[in-house]
Amino acid sequence: MSICAIIISYHPSEEIIDNINILLDQVGDILIVDNGSGPSTKELFGKLKKHQKINIIYNEENIGIAAALNIGVNKAKNKGYEWVITFDQDSLSSPQMIENMLKAYDAHPMKEKVVSLSPKLVDKAAKEIGSVYLSPDKYEDLPYIETQEIITSGNMLKLSIFDTVGYFNELLFIDYVDVEFCFRCITRDYKILKIKNAVLFHNIGFPTYHKLLWKTPIAINHGALRRYYIARNATYTFKSFIFIQPIMVLNNAFGLLKNLIIVAIFENNRKRKLTATLLGIFDGIFNRMGKCKISI
Repeated sequence: MSICAIIISYHPSEEIIDNINILLDQVGDILIVDNGSGPSTKELFGKLKKHQKINIIYNEENIGIAAALNIGVNKAKNKGYEWVITFDQDSLSSPQMIENMLKAYDAHPMKEKVVSLSPKLVDKAAKEIGSVYLSPDKYEDLPYIETQEIITSGNMLKLSIFDTVGYFNELLFIDYVDVEFCFRCITRDYKILKIKNAVLFHNIGFPTYHKLLWKTPIAINHGALRRYYIARNATYTFKSFIFIQPIMVLNNAFGLLKNLIIVAIFENNRKRKLTATLLGIFDGIFNRMGKCKISI
């Protein structure tokens, strides 16, 4: 199967070079779409050894992750690829990750319904990042497990799905781009698989671990602007799917509420982040989308 990797960058660190090098032997091409990072990033990418597999597109400004992903998807389609696998700039693939994902896919009895594969996400503290699984017990002896939503990084998608459910929603700009896309796939009765023995090292935000009674809550420590986007885009997505996928919406909303409680208890700049969240909910209700135009 032909696979093109798409990496979205925005002022990346040198960590991105490590993932690019690990991916070279796992995919046909690597397409980097940079969102207006400027000369320092061009200098960083100059450290990459010239390789015919690596192509870089430099956007003049930050057009958002959805738009950048769509540029990559269209490039991959034009080159005749069957699959794309998308990455954030700070994720690190394990060796044979993609090979293990494809082996698990081949074991699925309804491959025509499977449109998305994701590795197991492990953070730098070697803890698995959770997902919403569907009846996990019934997949105990299988190399995969069905899930309702996955994040952008490590997401391997059949390119044909974009002709069926549409492209990534550019109105969202950043955050919930992956979740909203998963909602559309699940609504069309497609399947999303988490592959058990494929590992991607990835951090969501800047996680810190805390003690609360018998629990160990994780604070993500996103800034106020990200809190705005999360709240706004979640509200927009929930409005779109509440009558179509009510259980998915409620499960997701409950997870966000728990996360917001953690913000209020453990994170710094609580007032600013909670104010940004309320503003995001308000803008989501009234469809004020795209890149945030106010100072938060």
